[in-house]
Amino acid sequence: MSNKSTLRRALKRLNKAITDLFEAIEAAPLTLGGFATAFFAIIIVRILIELGTNLFGSEPLNYMLYEFSHTFLFFLFAFLLFLPVARLAGATSWSRATNLLLAGFLIIWTPPIIDKMIFGDQAFWSFYQLDGLSGLFSGFFHFFGGRPDIGITYGVRFEVAAMSIALGLYSLFRTRKPLRSVGIVFLSYLVFYILGTFPSYIAIGALASRQGLFHVTGADIAGYMLSTKKFFGMEMADPRMSLGYRMSLVYAILSVLSVGILLFHSFRKTFLALLGNVRWPQVFWHGGLLLLGGCLAMIYAGAEPDFRLFEILSVIVMVIAVESAWLASVIGNDLTDRHIDAITNPSRPLPVRSISEYRYRHIGILFFFTSILFSSIVSIKSMLFLLAYQAIAWIYSMPPLRLKRIPVVATALSAAAGIAVMLAGYSVIAPVPTISPVPLPLLAFLFVCYAATIPLKDFKDMKGDRQNGVFTIPVILGEEKARLFLGSVLFACYVGSPIALHDAGLFLPAFLFGSLAFMSIRRAGKKSSRWGSFRSLPAWNMLFIALYGICVALILLS
Repeated sequence: MSNKSTLRRALKRLNKAITDLFEAIEAAPLTLGGFATAFFAIIIVRILIELGTNLFGSEPLNYMLYEFSHTFLFFLFAFLLFLPVARLAGATSWSRATNLLLAGFLIIWTPPIIDKMIFGDQAFWSFYQLDGLSGLFSGFFHFFGGRPDIGITYGVRFEVAAMSIALGLYSLFRTRKPLRSVGIVFLSYLVFYILGTFPSYIAIGALASRQGLFHVTGADIAGYMLSTKKFFGMEMADPRMSLGYRMSLVYAILSVLSVGILLFHSFRKTFLALLGNVRWPQVFWHGGLLLLGGCLAMIYAGAEPDFRLFEILSVIVMVIAVESAWLASVIGNDLTDRHIDAITNPSRPLPVRSISEYRYRHIGILFFFTSILFSSIVSIKSMLFLLAYQAIAWIYSMPPLRLKRIPVVATALSAAAGIAVMLAGYSVIAPVPTISPVPLPLLAFLFVCYAATIPLKDFKDMKGDRQNGVFTIPVILGEEKARLFLGSVLFACYVGSPIALHDAGLFLPAFLFGSLAFMSIRRAGKKSSRWGSFRSLPAWNMLFIALYGICVALILLS
């Protein structure tokens, strides 16, 4: 009897110790900035361990860039996939599931250490299992099977087994349901297996139309995913770089989609506040500038892009990078202009307090990081142009300089930021390393046109700008004179474009859209209907510019 009592007390103490441990982990304070910093630190340590075990050797810098982007985005996507698994296992909230997984993700440090201990100086390469459908089916029931020195190594298999079993035991402890615990182990292994074989499914999907779904072999998949081909103007020198580039694109897009789904499902208020504050006309405008840069590369630099799967994914990732740069600048501007917005834009997140200033600031930092990381995957030059865009946005909006208060300088800075986005698009597909093929007068003309469009957004903010000492063109000239001035300048830009582009065939569409732009500005007003108000004025003119741009592209490329 005494032994049973002692055992019960020991089990009770053990249960309390485990409960206290999980509580300490799961209930830890969690902020967006804290999570981002902790996750980034875990990935950096993983990469340093790989460097320390000499898995990279003396690799070039561009290889290291793709190794970082691939590693970071792979584990980010894995983390997002395992969040609902942790909830199913028994975590009672998303914050507790996040803390639990952060602690569990320390396991990712072990594979390179274990592999180094086992293989020593023997060559091995830890990445993915590449195989056809029959091999993948067999590998699932043989714990990856294959060779443990290429693909899913001993270290990775230990990682998969340890985390799957740990999540199962956690579920058993939290729910006291053995069948559910077994299900969590199986689900965790399934997620790991899909991640560990993911390139195979991409290659099978791409090659199935030519070879048949069940006739794509492991060799075919390796050739497709590891080939050192050119992506636009960038050539891969190493199969590992090629794989890292391809999978970085895939994980970048999937991570963005996963974050969007998570926000919509579980943080809907924040998601809707961000979605309602993106300024859709500017979103389309920035995307249009990026595509315009690509068109200039085709017209003047002789680019002939081959838009296959990964080239299309590259364009999508660049669009996300550009829009993230725009959203980062929006958040920086909103943080500085919150007093003006309280007067002229009271529905924005900070005036209505739908997002706290602290969280809003960290969201802006994450948009900035996303812009730099995603653009660097596609093109280092495009990343530098977007970095310049961010620098201009900071100087424009943020104290102590806050140059948006100075009329001509503010407009010139905004126009320069637009040109930076356009050149980012040019640099992605241009086969030459410079922008010299693009005529300088054309760049100057585009700069002037963009500068003429920017002040249209200032009409709706006249009251707040005047009270806060921001001297925009509408504030300086007054409403009527500013409308006449900006309408005339925009009309002149349109009708001058056939001269700048050396094509008389553009005169009729230029006159048509120039007239529409002039009339839209002259007829806009504070008390007009929704479609004729100052608030909708930039959207209408961006639509006119986009339609005119399509006409220009069709005429010049025909």
